[in-house]
Amino acid sequence: MTQPRPEVSVVITAHNEAAHIAATLNALRRQSGLHRAEVVLVDDHSNDATVAMAQATRLPGLLILHAAPDLTSSLTTRQQALDLGFRHAQGSVIVTLDADSHLPDGWLEAMTAPILNGSADAVAGPVGFQPTAGLIGGWQSCDAAWYIQVCQAVTRLNIAGGVFFGNFAFRADLYAKVGGFPMIGMALTEDLAFARALQGSGALIVYGNGRQRVEVCAAPSALALVDRTLRVTRGRVSTLSVVLTLWPLSLLLALAAAMAGVPGATGWLLLRNLAGLFLLIGAGLRQNPAALGHTPFYEPLVLVLASAALIRRQVRRQIVWGGRHYD
Repeated sequence: MTQPRPEVSVVITAHNEAAHIAATLNALRRQSGLHRAEVVLVDDHSNDATVAMAQATRLPGLLILHAAPDLTSSLTTRQQALDLGFRHAQGSVIVTLDADSHLPDGWLEAMTAPILNGSADAVAGPVGFQPTAGLIGGWQSCDAAWYIQVCQAVTRLNIAGGVFFGNFAFRADLYAKVGGFPMIGMALTEDLAFARALQGSGALIVYGNGRQRVEVCAAPSALALVDRTLRVTRGRVSTLSVVLTLWPLSLLLALAAAMAGVPGATGWLLLRNLAGLFLLIGAGLRQNPAALGHTPFYEPLVLVLASAALIRRQVRRQIVWGGRHYD
């Protein structure tokens, strides 16, 4: 008997995720609406027990693909793995997820409903980082909430924003419409590049709320966070990147002016700091209230992290992503 075509395809790429993939697949098992979905797991040349752990879950509708990285391709290995998964997906809606995800109840239906009912072409959900109580996880959660807040704001102004592939859904036919990653081109921030391509094609991206938040693992160390910062700041200049850069710089300028004794600079610094806190608290309340306790430290740490990334760039001239080195 022929199996009915799935309505939704959940695409997960995994590189050495043996420690997390079973929990993620079992979390998917508990999602309402999974009977209408397939799960496409792309093993991105793992050399651990990722595939065995995934198979052991016996998740219904699980399809495991094996990416064979083409080192002659200009695309990153992550883009190649995603391309493989997207091309094999059978659903009319594709949902992307990281291999170390914790999912809230009703997540799958909440992410796909606006697309299935025709009110959106894509849905960008928020992402949090665990453990949120830790300094790194709390900072990354604040950063993710702020990023989505800015992306939502610029999108309303008809300016291309960004998304997280750790929590994203889109109409499957849009991938072919934009030409896929081969047409988009190499990008270390593949989710941002894809979002720009979608919005450039006229697709409507709507942004989810905290009830659709997916939690993933925080960077394992401060050095790993610095390396991640190097990667995510290697995209091309855009209105979004200018906004994300100038806003923390305005705090640095206010601080420098106050320290230099510029008349009125102390008041300017106070107002700028209060404005930053107000906006961060708003983003946290909408997306991740657990991270609110870290908001007073978020912007100062942005400046520290940026300085560390500049130093790291002088020491390490290459970026490692998905087991591959990029100049």
